[in-house]
Amino acid sequence: MNPHIELIDRYFEAWNELDAAHRRELIASTWAADASYADPLLSGNGHDGIDAMIGAVHERFPRHTFRRTTDVDGFGNRLRFSWELRTPDGDAIVKGSDFGVVDASGRLAAVTGFLDAAPGMA
Repeated sequence: MNPHIELIDRYFEAWNELDAAHRRELIASTWAADASYADPLLSGNGHDGIDAMIGAVHERFPRHTFRRTTDVDGFGNRLRFSWELRTPDGDAIVKGSDFGVVDASGRLAAVTGFLDAAPGMA
């Protein structure tokens, strides 16, 4: 069994959590204190930066949800997986792939995201 599946499922739970206090708990249990996230549109550093970034996504895409679309693949402390952002009606409007590094405590140290499909992409 892949040891990173639970971690990445919690990662998506944090992305989808609307309650700010519960989202902070999920971030603390999923991300290292000095973790970083970067994709072509967003970036965040540390728990505060990651929380602010997720909050901004909720403001821009209300009631949208992220869903993992592939297995979590990896070796050692490196992993990758793909996802989609779904509208409240269930339509996938953005698709991407993330690559992560897990620290010695089993939390995410860094995630780099790539957009595979988005409105306006050729």
